Amino acid sequence: MNPQQDINQQIEEEYQRFIEFGELLDRQTRKYLVRYLQNKLEPDAFTIPDLNDQYYQYFTKALDDLFEIDGLMKITEGNQKITRQIILDTLYWLRKSYQKARSKNPYDSELKRLEGWTVTPLHVFEDRWHFLINFLRKNYSKDQLDIDFYENRFKNILSTGKIKDLDEANRNKLELLLTDLLAQWDALLNAKILEYQLQKLEEEKEAFTETVEAKVDEYLKLTDLVKPFTEYLGSYWDMSRSLWEDTSFDVLKEYDDLLRDEASIRELSELLGQLREAEIEMEEESYEKTIIRQEWVSDEHSKAEIVGVHDSDDLNNLLSSEAALLGDEDTETLFLKKFAEKNLMTFRYEDRKLVKSEDKFVEVAQRIKMKEKGPFIICVDTSESMMGRPEQIAKVLCLGILKMAVRENRRAYLINFSIGIKTFDLYNVANSIDEIANFLRMSFHGGTDISLPLYEALNQLRSNDYQDADVLVVSDFIMYRVDKEVLKDVKYFQQNKGTQFHSLTLSDDPNSKILEYFDTNWVYDPKKKGIIKELSRGLGEIRNRY
Repeated sequence: MNPQQDINQQIEEEYQRFIEFGELLDRQTRKYLVRYLQNKLEPDAFTIPDLNDQYYQYFTKALDDLFEIDGLMKITEGNQKITRQIILDTLYWLRKSYQKARSKNPYDSELKRLEGWTVTPLHVFEDRWHFLINFLRKNYSKDQLDIDFYENRFKNILSTGKIKDLDEANRNKLELLLTDLLAQWDALLNAKILEYQLQKLEEEKEAFTETVEAKVDEYLKLTDLVKPFTEYLGSYWDMSRSLWEDTSFDVLKEYDDLLRDEASIRELSELLGQLREAEIEMEEESYEKTIIRQEWVSDEHSKAEIVGVHDSDDLNNLLSSEAALLGDEDTETLFLKKFAEKNLMTFRYEDRKLVKSEDKFVEVAQRIKMKEKGPFIICVDTSESMMGRPEQIAKVLCLGILKMAVRENRRAYLINFSIGIKTFDLYNVANSIDEIANFLRMSFHGGTDISLPLYEALNQLRSNDYQDADVLVVSDFIMYRVDKEVLKDVKYFQQNKGTQFHSLTLSDDPNSKILEYFDTNWVYDPKKKGIIKELSRGLGEIRNRY
């Protein structure tokens, strides 16, 4: 069973669980509510009856309001995880809001009073009826309940004597009058309870709708923030269709800090756009060639010269030996058989004609690939001194290297370092929205310790995946010490394994003594105008050197 089928089965199980055990209205009404919800996701999938039930009508109207949230249907299309989450949340809200509205209301004491009067014997009513009249007069207006009418009727009937002395006709009148009064009270009380419950349901619906609306807004905002980066890498992963299919609303909790840092992410996307433009300018030059040629070609349909014989059913060009078969009854059948099978020997003619043709093709200027290029190990300084523009340049550079790595089918490993390290396999970043978000929110704080990332880089060089890699360190190189053992191992790999260690400096005041240990140094001033174009050229150099 594939993941989509598994989610569909889970959704169907949730529907059935709600219908059987939803504790909302009755089973048949729950079934119709489920179908109404299904129709929201798949219009006209079911025919729904028009039920005359106020709760059902309320819930269907609430579902209408919920699915009118801007962007909700767009998100659910093609995303089974979010669809399942919406369904689960909605069924939970239907069940819990109904239970909450019915479990407690301010009319409980009055409801108990009503229940008490419905079981009060007539002989007790005789001495207590005026308490009932006073209570109803206090709680209901004359427009709602004509208390004076019932009071006068009770007085008239009871003025003739005690209930035990009443004749059957007056006793029946009294019972009928009391039953009618209690029925009207019951109707008025239930109307108040229903109004209260619907009000509570409305409050629950508004809270739920606001929650879903906020999730949708944040989700759309997150996709909009990340979109420039996914599009930049998308030509190699085609992520526009698949990136978000395996992502649910739960992602919003994890990316709250990314959403809060919206301004810097948008600045970063603008830099990425500039890098994209710079890359386009420096793309390999391609040009179209057109070659026009003339040549003689054979034309079998132009009869100018006999060039041989061939099998066919062409009677106009029949050889005489074949025609002779028709002269004898014994061979006539053979002739007809050969004709039907197109096996008659006939003359073949052809002529030649001069034909002009044009061939167009594209040539691309390329360097000859001397050897298979190895993977990248990139150490990015995320210390406090790199905050701001250097941080953005470093991230854009990593995305440029990532794109280059995948285009050339090369692995790329990122080591994010400050006073500690955090690693990403960049080769997998573009396949997961989680990894892209983690990359974008790389923390830039704390001090700088370059020994730790170099230790990790050396460990990767000893592994199978990255043993042929070269190492690039991106930093402002405002640091003052490196572990001696690390430098000894760096020299060993340089001298014995042919590993090259490169540095890319994003400051105008690096520690030159540390830079001496690197084979190649690129220096970029983040404040300099045109830094992105220079960075694009530098990426080209990195690609050709590695």
